[in-house]
Amino acid sequence: MKSLFFVLLLSFVNLAPDTLPDGSKTNPLSTEAVDNGIMEAQVRPLAIVRRFKPQVDLLSKDRGAYVLDLRENIGEPLFDGDTLATGQSGYALVIFTSDNSVAKVKPESMLIVRGESLTNSRLSNRRIDLEQGEIRLEVEPIGSGSFDVQTSRSLASVKGTVFGNNADGFIWVEEGQVNVTALNSGQTVSLFEKMYAEVDEGGSSVESGTLSDDQLQNLGDGYEDLDEDLIERTVIVRFRDANGQVREIPLTIFEKSDQ
Repeated sequence: MKSLFFVLLLSFVNLAPDTLPDGSKTNPLSTEAVDNGIMEAQVRPLAIVRRFKPQVDLLSKDRGAYVLDLRENIGEPLFDGDTLATGQSGYALVIFTSDNSVAKVKPESMLIVRGESLTNSRLSNRRIDLEQGEIRLEVEPIGSGSFDVQTSRSLASVKGTVFGNNADGFIWVEEGQVNVTALNSGQTVSLFEKMYAEVDEGGSSVESGTLSDDQLQNLGDGYEDLDEDLIERTVIVRFRDANGQVREIPLTIFEKSDQ
């Protein structure tokens, strides 16, 4: 994963942020959590990194590459094209701003967030390009928008569901419905609760079936590391739209009581 991340890093080296006289880097699009539960952003982010466990790296065409710091980067914004990579023991919980859909990212994973988030609307078109590793998603029901997860061999399209996806084209559904397509052949299967699909390496065929309760439970192992001792809280994300007007979005977040 590290080699892939550094290849991406080199492609963005000329887009790194400015350096201040004290050697620190500017971060003009950062989001900051404050005591009254308000986060400020210059523009509306596609998502925010609400919780994480080191080490998590972020690569942005606007902000360059940096390691997320627990003291400074809670609520770090993600915009179209940003890359997030978790280390050997790293986890991340990503919340999408349009509808509070959640992506939980396992260690040694890499993903790129893509899409658009419309001002004052729950409708949005979003895609996660999963380059390596594994994620679990809780996607809220979407009107005419879309939410996709794409790997080198598969495309998973959802309207509202809880499911998992790894970079090797294996998808499983805990609840709801997921349509899985083999990228090269176009073969598509629909998955429902406790079903799985596996797309072959060539992206040509899809095998599907049903999971036992034990298998489903095993697939969910590890994600609870981001759920321990959490309390529910609402924060407000403030941002400026294309017309320069300040907008606000309420987000439901879950955090440890001692944060």
